[in-house]
Amino acid sequence: MKGGILLSHKTKILSTGVLRRHSSTEFLTVEAMNVDPNDSRSVTVQMFDWSSGSPVLISMADPTTQTIPPNQYRTFRSFELTPSTFAYEVRIVHPKDKDVVTNVFGLSDIAFDPQEGNNVLQHDLAKLKLR
Repeated sequence: MKGGILLSHKTKILSTGVLRRHSSTEFLTVEAMNVDPNDSRSVTVQMFDWSSGSPVLISMADPTTQTIPPNQYRTFRSFELTPSTFAYEVRIVHPKDKDVVTNVFGLSDIAFDPQEGNNVLQHDLAKLKLR
């Protein structure tokens, strides 16, 4: 177990790295899709405020771990970010298979529009090896 996440050789940890917050970004969200036609997949998301130079967990509106049924998706959302949050990271833990796809977005406060510069698609997420 590392940082509250149960790790195994069958999981993959992905990170946005530290991102600078766009001035219109009020919320963080992760969209996680399971395209497996038969089996559910478990996904865990953690969001960190790095503004102090060290990671501090950001409170989330949705459960941090969700089981995604076959051919469905789930959303993981933060509560509204504090004004002092200017640097953040999102980490995602999911099975080491290609049936789960995740994307990270910084959203505005009114229309929940994705904010330019605060969007990280799965192919841009860094793979971590926490021990």
